[in-house]
Amino acid sequence: MKQPTAPTSLVIKIVTASVLILNAGFYVAAPYRHASFFAAIGLSVIVLICYFFWTPVSYELENGELTVSFRIGRKRYSPVMKCSAVDAPLRAGIRVFGNGGLFAGSGIFWNRRYGVFRAYVTSIAPRNLVMVETPTRKIFISPREPRTWLRESTR
Repeated sequence: MKQPTAPTSLVIKIVTASVLILNAGFYVAAPYRHASFFAAIGLSVIVLICYFFWTPVSYELENGELTVSFRIGRKRYSPVMKCSAVDAPLRAGIRVFGNGGLFAGSGIFWNRRYGVFRAYVTSIAPRNLVMVETPTRKIFISPREPRTWLRESTR
């Protein structure tokens, strides 16, 4: 079973737009401040490009293996033990490593309810989230049709 990601949520759109606008202002203003700002501009562009390509575009569950596909590359997790619906928002957590909302939410996070988990989501609304569990990890994904994903994963 393969599904594209859920449509990008308003929160992620706002974070992305805000970061892009702030960066554009920085790119315009920085050269007038000091020549060394060109290095910062270069680093900023590299980070934006990396996060853009680290955005999930689809998820696949086949033969007990979850594959998260990005614009470039993919990440696999196996064996998948269980897929379950998420009934509460993923708020009040800490980003340990990754991207907390620029183009998507991707990386390693921690909160009291779930402990350490990985997220590859384009929407943070609980109705769009599925928790995939392996023996060592919890992975949150946001497939376009979470109910279909859950129904198909139990077969």
